[in-house]
Amino acid sequence: MSPTLTEARLGSGPARELVDHVNAVELDDETAAVAHYVRMDLAHTLMLTQEGIFRKQQGAAITAALLRLLDTDPRTLLAGDPAIGTLGLQIERYLEEQCGPSGLDIQRARSRIDQKSTGIRLADREALLHTMDAMLRLGEALLAAAERHDAVLAPGYTHLQHAQPTTLGHYFNAQYWPVSRALDRTIHALRRLDECPLGGAAHSGTSWPINRETTASYLGFARPVRNARDAGLSAQDGGAEIAAVLGLSLAGAARCASDLFYWSSSEVGLVRLSSALCGTSSMMPQKRNPIVLERIRGLAGEAAGWTASQLGTLHSATSTDADQAYVHNRIPGYCRESAGAFDLLAEAVTTLEVDAEALRASAGRHWSTASALADDLVRTRGLSFRQAHETVARYIAAQETNTSAQPRDPAPGELADYTPEDLARILDAAAFVETRTSQGGTSAARRKELAHEAELDLDRHRRTGADLHARVVEADTRLLRDAAALAATHHI
Repeated sequence: MSPTLTEARLGSGPARELVDHVNAVELDDETAAVAHYVRMDLAHTLMLTQEGIFRKQQGAAITAALLRLLDTDPRTLLAGDPAIGTLGLQIERYLEEQCGPSGLDIQRARSRIDQKSTGIRLADREALLHTMDAMLRLGEALLAAAERHDAVLAPGYTHLQHAQPTTLGHYFNAQYWPVSRALDRTIHALRRLDECPLGGAAHSGTSWPINRETTASYLGFARPVRNARDAGLSAQDGGAEIAAVLGLSLAGAARCASDLFYWSSSEVGLVRLSSALCGTSSMMPQKRNPIVLERIRGLAGEAAGWTASQLGTLHSATSTDADQAYVHNRIPGYCRESAGAFDLLAEAVTTLEVDAEALRASAGRHWSTASALADDLVRTRGLSFRQAHETVARYIAAQETNTSAQPRDPAPGELADYTPEDLARILDAAAFVETRTSQGGTSAARRKELAHEAELDLDRHRRTGADLHARVVEADTRLLRDAAALAATHHI
C-alpha cells in the first residue's frame, strides 16, 4: 500500500486530534453521500477514458471496481480508518487494492477542492429535490382543504383580534401562495445549483485535455461551473442560498401552524387535530397536545439561524474552501428536517377536524362586519369614509359589552334611521363574505377564481419538479449504462 497523503509530503502521519476533529468530521458527511462520490468517480473515469487520458483497459478496470462498490454497501467497504483521510482517499485505497497502482490515477486532472464541491452539490441537490416534493404535497393538501371547506364561515384575525369574516376555503387558499413562492425560490436555487464544479481542479484548471461538459452531463448538471477558480470556492455559496430558502419556507408553514395551534386551543376550540398527531402528558391524563404544530413552529425558529451560519463560513473564507470543507455539510439535514415539517403540516391540514358551527358563530362576533356598516353610510348617506368610520367606531364603543352582531340599543345620530332589520342584514357575516367581490376577495365567485388559479400554479410547479427529477434520473441511467458497457470490456 502507498503511504498516506500526509506521510508522503510531511514525513509523518496526522495527529490524533486532526484525525478525530477534522478527518472524521469530513468522512462522516462524505460517507453519508457515498453513492454520489462513487458516481462522480464513474463520470470522471468515463470522461478520462473517452478523451484518451486513460487507456481503455485502465478505465475499464477502475470502472468495474467502482461498479462493484455500488453493487454492495459502499459504506461497509470504505469504512476505513479516518487517519488515511477522507472519502476520496478511502476510494483511492480501495481502487489500489482492486486495480493495483493504476487505481490511484483516479485523481488525475482534478483536485480535492473541485471534487468536494461537486460532492456537496450532488448531496444538496438530492436533498433539495426531496424537500421540493414535500412542498408540493403541502400545496396539494392546502388546496384540497380549501375545496373541502370552501364555504365554511370563519373568523379572520389581525393582532389576534376579530377583524373580518372569511371562509376556511379562502383561508387555506391564502396559505397556498407562500408555498408557491417557496417552490419558486427552491426552483431558482436548484437552477443556480445546476452547474458542475468537477474539473475546475485546484485553482487554474488542468493541462490534461478533459471534457468538463461530459462529466457535468453524466452527473445531471446543465453545464460546468464556468471559471475554474470559482468551481472550488465561490460556487459553494449555494448552501447559504438553500438555507435562506428553507428558512423562508418554514416561516410560511409556521404561520399556518400557529393559526391552527390557536384555533385548536381548549379555550378557542374551533378546530381539532387528529389524535394521531397529538401527544399527551405524563401526569395530566386529560391532555391532548398538538405537538406536531409545536415541532413546526420550533423548527422555523431554529431555521432563522441556518442562513447566518452558512454566511459565516462564506465570510471567513479566503483562498480555499477549507472553511466549509472542514465543518459538517448541514444542508442535507436542514432539507430533511424541513421536508418533515411540510409533511407534518400537510397531514394536519388533511385530517383536521373542523367545528363548522363554532366557526360560523365566531365569524360574526365582536363586530367583525363593522366595516360593512361604514361602507353603507358612505354609499347611502353621503358621509366621507373617515366620518363613516368614526361614526361606526363610536357606536361600537357604546355597545362594546355586547359580543353579538345585533345592536342592543337604538342607534344614535347618522345611524338613527337604520332599523334593527337593516343593521342585521348589513352586519350578517355570510352577506359580508359574499360582498367582498374585488379580485382575490372572499365572495364565492372570487373563491372559485382563486381555486382555479392556484391549481394552474401548482400544476406548473409539478411539471417543473418532474422535469428536474427526470433529468437527474436520465443522466444517472446513462452514466450507469455507459459504465457497465466500459466495465464489460475489462477482460476482453
